[in-house]
Amino acid sequence: MKVDYILKAITVVLAVVVFLFLFAPAFSETVLPGNFYAIEITGLSDLAVNNTATVMVPLPANAMGDLVIPEGTFSGGRVAGWQAEIRETPYGKMLAFTTTGGYAPDISISFEELQTEDEPQRLPLHQRPTNLTAWETKREPRLLVPVLATPDNMSVAEFTRVSSGAYTTAVFLDGFVPPPEGAAPVTFNLEYRGEGGTKRLIRENTWTTTVNTTIPCTASGFVPVPAEYRVIAGGISF
Repeated sequence: MKVDYILKAITVVLAVVVFLFLFAPAFSETVLPGNFYAIEITGLSDLAVNNTATVMVPLPANAMGDLVIPEGTFSGGRVAGWQAEIRETPYGKMLAFTTTGGYAPDISISFEELQTEDEPQRLPLHQRPTNLTAWETKREPRLLVPVLATPDNMSVAEFTRVSSGAYTTAVFLDGFVPPPEGAAPVTFNLEYRGEGGTKRLIRENTWTTTVNTTIPCTASGFVPVPAEYRVIAGGISF
């Protein structure tokens, strides 16, 4: 009887040691939040440019409309044949691509912003700044803006709290020579993914917004388009 008790105790101790060996690193591991935005626009290469052509797409932002990827990440000539910049519009900030002369090439680009270490969190609570830490701001709901309409006229803040739904955003085209009849439409494939990160095996929510739509190549100006919003619930991550 005593031998059985000792063997059981040893088994329990060994099980605890193995558990700690396998899972202890996970309890201390931190995966910092990040934002990922992929843009694919096709059908532009069939369109002739009339002096200067502009294409604009929505941007990742929180419910207050604050961009969650730094503006400098988007600026510059990273797309062959196009110049990218943030531009103010009647609906708020959008990502604008401009080109001059000839035919406009299709657009394919992705942006990634990984949160860096949040230094204020290393300070004692009474020494931290009163504003939200970088970790906290990256845990809030995010989607592509502008938001032109939501179901039942919900506010953007209310809408971002639902688990999934469709809303209306906008894209923009201007400065192209009128194409011949029957020309192919322009297709917008936009995919945003905002991850809240992982701390001590607890995975935060992930927010996604996708736009998969085509618009006539004769369109000019702002065009309302549907967007699909979804929240992937977090939880314990092994």
